[in-house]
Amino acid sequence: MAYVKFISNPPTSISIPYWFITDYMPQALGGYVKVYLYIFALYHDPSIEGISLEDSAKVLNMLCSELTTALEYWNTHGVLQFKMLSDEDFELTFELDKPTSAPTVGRTASVETKTQRTFIQQTRPHYTSDELTLYCKEHTSIANLFTVCEKYLGRLLSSTDQQVLYGLYDWLNLPLDLIEYLVQYCASNNHTHIRYIEKVALGWVDQGIKTVEDAKAQASITKKYRTILKALGMTGETITKHQKELIDKWLNDYAFDIGVILEACNRTVTYSSSPSLNYLGSILDKWKEKGIHTLEEVATLDQNHSKEQEAAKSKGNKTAKSKNPHFTTTYSHNWDLDELEKRERQFLEQKIYGGN
Repeated sequence: MAYVKFISNPPTSISIPYWFITDYMPQALGGYVKVYLYIFALYHDPSIEGISLEDSAKVLNMLCSELTTALEYWNTHGVLQFKMLSDEDFELTFELDKPTSAPTVGRTASVETKTQRTFIQQTRPHYTSDELTLYCKEHTSIANLFTVCEKYLGRLLSSTDQQVLYGLYDWLNLPLDLIEYLVQYCASNNHTHIRYIEKVALGWVDQGIKTVEDAKAQASITKKYRTILKALGMTGETITKHQKELIDKWLNDYAFDIGVILEACNRTVTYSSSPSLNYLGSILDKWKEKGIHTLEEVATLDQNHSKEQEAAKSKGNKTAKSKNPHFTTTYSHNWDLDELEKRERQFLEQKIYGGN
C-alpha cells in the first residue's frame, strides 16, 4: 500500500483582521501587540504542531509571565480565547470576527489599558531562575535593586526573595524607588521576612500608594496609630479598621494633637481596670465638648477642677457645722467621783431601810 507524505511549509503571508488594527492595536501596549502578532503567526502555521509559551517568550526576548499577561489581556478584550490548564498546557483560539464591543480609541483608553495590567492576574506570577537571571542582565536597575535590598535585609536574596521583589515591580507595577523604600521601611521595623514585605506592598496598592512621598505620609500616620495603641497596652501586629476609624476621628475631626491623646491614654490606664479605646474616647469626647485641644488647656482644666473641689469641700464643712453644732462642740465635765459614790450609798440605804 502506498503512503503519501504531505510536507507543510510556513505561509508566506498571513491576514491580520482589519478591526484588530483599527480598534484594538492603537491603545494596547507595544509588547502586547508583539505577542499577538507572533503567536497569531505561529497559530496559522500548519507546520507547527504546538506552541510553547516558554520558547515563544525567549524568541520575543520577554519573560514567560509577561507573554502570559499579554495573552490574558487580549482574552479580556475578546480578541482571542486563552485559558491556562496547567503550568505547561493551555487552550488558545483566535477570533476572526470582530468582538461585539470594541474599546474607545484615544489617550484615555490607553491609560486605562496600562493600569488594568496590575489586576489581570490575581496571584503573583511564577518567575523561573533563568528568567530572573536574564532580566537582571538586560536591566541593571533590577540587579541594583536586588543588591540594595540585600544590604537592608542583611542577607543574600534567595530565589523566593527575588521572585517576590521582582513581582512587586512586574505584577503590582510599583516603581523601583518605592520598592527600595518598602524594604528599608520594613527592615527598620525589624520585619525582614519577604512574605511580610509583600503583604505590606499589597496593602499599599489597595490604599493607592504609588510614590515614596505617599508611602512616607502613610508611614507617619501608621506610626501614630501604633504609638497610641501601645500607650494603651495594645501591641498587636495588625491595626483593625475600627481602631483606625476612631483614631482618625480624634486626629482629624477633633483636631487633637497626639500629645493630648497620649495624656488621655495615661489617664485611661490609671483610672480604668481594663483600658480600652471606648474609655479613652469618653475622655476625649468630654475634652472636645469643653473646647480642649492642647496640653496647656488640659492643665488649666485640671487646676480649675481642683479649685472647684476645694471650694465645694469647704462649703460642705461650714454647712455641716451650722446644722449640727452638738457634733462639733464638746463641754467639759469635772465630776467628783467620791461624792457620787457617797450619794449612791445613801440612796441604797434609804431603799433598804426606809426613811427620807
